[in-house]
Amino acid sequence: MAIDRTAEYVVEHDEFSNTAIAERPAQSTSNNILSGWEAADKASAPAGGYPVEFKFNDGEFQVIKFLDQDGPFAIYKQHFLSQITSGKRSFVSLGANDPLCVKLGSKPEDKKAFTIANLSAPGGPQRQMLITSPRLYKSLHAAHFSPAGPLTKNYWAISRTGKMQSTVYHINPVKPRDLAEDWGITDDEAIEKAIAEMVPFERSVIKEPTWEELEAVAASLL
Repeated sequence: MAIDRTAEYVVEHDEFSNTAIAERPAQSTSNNILSGWEAADKASAPAGGYPVEFKFNDGEFQVIKFLDQDGPFAIYKQHFLSQITSGKRSFVSLGANDPLCVKLGSKPEDKKAFTIANLSAPGGPQRQMLITSPRLYKSLHAAHFSPAGPLTKNYWAISRTGKMQSTVYHINPVKPRDLAEDWGITDDEAIEKAIAEMVPFERSVIKEPTWEELEAVAASLL
């Protein structure tokens, strides 16, 4: 049966966002990078090579599967700064009093990172990182706690439309039986085998700078 692609979980229809999250202690080895759904709500290179980050193709759906059983594998804040010699760069924040906050007045953005299998990647399913902005996270949160959730159930077709403040993320549930008919994705057994062999990322793949490194960056931009 074909899915209804108009039944989208987007920010504007976030009726499930206030659903209570099951209590579970957040696991963390760092004060700045946490993990899990509960920690994500409270939050305002690995074996096999450096992780590939998922990229949206505006207006184009891609089919993915979420692999983290306990919510995002990393929750942190990130600065985005323009540097004269190297263009725009990002830096994981070390806290409210890190040098980029204090000396430059930079306000880091909330980030949550998920492990996904991207079935639409060239060559078949590929393990990737989906790093969310606050707007995208709200849409994923709504989908996770909707009747179609949790995110680890079945597959999801996701896309992005609009720019800046008008950006909208579209999150549609996809059942395994609809992969071939609706999305042209065949060979179910090979896909399931490839996904079963994928190991979710750990927080350590999100690299934190040292305090000294952020001091040097701040000094170069003063």
